Amino acid sequence: MQTLCSVLLVLQFFVVVGHDWIDIPGWIHGRQVQEIVGRRKLLIASLINAIFPGIAVVFAIIYWNRPHTSLASTYWTIYCAVSVISAIAMWYVPYFFGASAKTKQEYLQMYAGTRQVLPVRGNNPRPNLFHIFIHVLFATTLILALVIRFGQV
Repeated sequence: MQTLCSVLLVLQFFVVVGHDWIDIPGWIHGRQVQEIVGRRKLLIASLINAIFPGIAVVFAIIYWNRPHTSLASTYWTIYCAVSVISAIAMWYVPYFFGASAKTKQEYLQMYAGTRQVLPVRGNNPRPNLFHIFIHVLFATTLILALVIRFGQV
């Protein structure tokens, strides 16, 4: 279980840091995000966003195939919980409850042309399929971190 969690933490690191920099037609359009946010601002945000998953990955590597410390499993749990809460705040609060006109416009421009599976809710922004996959990754990793931290693993 710890190995699976470690692998998912590494995957999560690369997804969090890199997904706004790549283009996969229909899935993720990094160029659109860069045009709206600005490359310099996005680079700074990416570097800052790399810190916390990076620490989780360092712990995952240190404790690969070894018993983990409570510090490591607590960090994994807190980091993963913050990731899930952030995804909810950035995507599902605006989807269900609406967002400012500026946020709606930015999301519309950044994610235009990507695959959508959630039903339209007025003109609220909605997570595209790629982001839903990311959110499932976050939730799965959180569940594993909780089991590792509080279970008999």
